[in-house]
Amino acid sequence: MNIYLINLDRRPDRLAYVSKQLDSIGLPFERFSAIDGQKEDADLPDIQHELFIINQKKSPVRGEIACAASHIAVWKRFLATDEEYALILEDDIDIRHDLPLIQQHVPSLGLDFINLSSNAPYELDKPTLDHFRARGCFDRPSFFQRAERRRWQKLEWRRRWRIFHLHPLLDNDVVCECDPAPALTSGYIISRRAAQAFIETTDRLFFPIDLVWRFSSGLLRQGFTASPIVTQTEEDSDIYGRQGQGKISLKYRLMRPFLKSRRLRRRFDVLRLYGFLKH
Repeated sequence: MNIYLINLDRRPDRLAYVSKQLDSIGLPFERFSAIDGQKEDADLPDIQHELFIINQKKSPVRGEIACAASHIAVWKRFLATDEEYALILEDDIDIRHDLPLIQQHVPSLGLDFINLSSNAPYELDKPTLDHFRARGCFDRPSFFQRAERRRWQKLEWRRRWRIFHLHPLLDNDVVCECDPAPALTSGYIISRRAAQAFIETTDRLFFPIDLVWRFSSGLLRQGFTASPIVTQTEEDSDIYGRQGQGKISLKYRLMRPFLKSRRLRRRFDVLRLYGFLKH
């Protein structure tokens, strides 16, 4: 599995920081020169500006568009190889020493996308996880298993944030197969199918790139590690202006109930994957 580290040319400090961590756990990587939004000639993807505001309740900023461009370029670079999976990392991260473990298990899990950097907003109640692990029950209980289903829901969040399967790993960790998958692109593993689907989805980009897996159609099995393997550092961000934009205009607030995406294509695909009784 190739490892791609997305790094801005003007941030050699970050490159050195992450390189040291990867070297310490014996993982070679390929540095990928990030697209820099501060450069006027940066090759940036088209954004559906109004839909972006309606869906995200804020305007897109150049830095996050450049971030999207960098990830899209990495996916294309990955698809030019013969590898079945790729591990993609950003450069403002801390890495757990057991990252190689998840790499070794990926082919046997059959997942197309695994977010290594976030478990939010899933609840992941630990006694509940321990209960199902002890019983060897790793599939979401069906509609008719009322008591166990209610217990399982303690792992989830709200009505439509579902965990469909638990994939136990060593050291008491677990990969949760889910929909929707958590945001953040600090570290993740993708299959070739996922990379292709994500690229196709970005032709109509109205969301930050760390939400692309929520809008991509296709029978993509997605998940996340219950305990993040890669965590974003608290350093200075290279994406300016995302926060503190205030309320969106009345025009967009009125349009929001009609034009906000309901992820219908993805939801239908999830039903095809897991069936109504498990949903």
